[in-house]
Amino acid sequence: MSLNVVLAIFEFVVMVLAISVHDCAQAWAASRMGDPTARMLGRMTLNPLRHIDVLGTLIWPLLYIFRSPLVLGWGKPIPVTPNNFRRPGRDEMLVYAAGPVAHFGAAAVCLVVLLVIKHTVPAAAESLRVAEYLARFRAEIPTDNLPSFFPVVLFLYFGILTNLLLFVFNLLPLPALDGGKILRHFLPYNAAKAFDSYGLYLMIGFMFLGFQIVLYFFSPLLAFFNGLLAVL
Repeated sequence: MSLNVVLAIFEFVVMVLAISVHDCAQAWAASRMGDPTARMLGRMTLNPLRHIDVLGTLIWPLLYIFRSPLVLGWGKPIPVTPNNFRRPGRDEMLVYAAGPVAHFGAAAVCLVVLLVIKHTVPAAAESLRVAEYLARFRAEIPTDNLPSFFPVVLFLYFGILTNLLLFVFNLLPLPALDGGKILRHFLPYNAAKAFDSYGLYLMIGFMFLGFQIVLYFFSPLLAFFNGLLAVL
């Protein structure tokens, strides 16, 4: 099996798990705010099978995972019944914010675990540098004589990269994403209706230009995490 195929499998598995964390966090937040809809439908779980969207979790990522080291995806929308919330406007925004917050938290957990490994396992620092290169599908770095625990390091580094990417992606102000669903609560009624009606066109525009916007915010955020891995 080629190295690129192995890296693609790692990235895909981490992405699916990250999407499960996102959706489970939103279902949990909705339940805490008084809406049991998602919990009753079995969405308050980390089981990826409960969250898979055929297009967003399977087709879209698999079409692009061998073309780009950065792959986006999404799960089935979490069902909410706003009338069940104690404070509908506020609580609905908190539910949608829970997904991106969960991504950032997962990236932070992966960072902490990697730092623990770095300071407790011999040769871990060099393995971290290799993982950073391979996670960008830069196979020119030597991979000979890597320690047996290297797959764990690579998996955790993919956890940082993928969760930060999905954190930024989900906060974009597009109607289908968490950022857009939060934004529409701040828009006047007519503006919110217009925002919803142009959702399809905005998503099409994102397919052509949006990834550069994601990279604009993602790149410095990943650089910050990489800096912490290097100096701590």
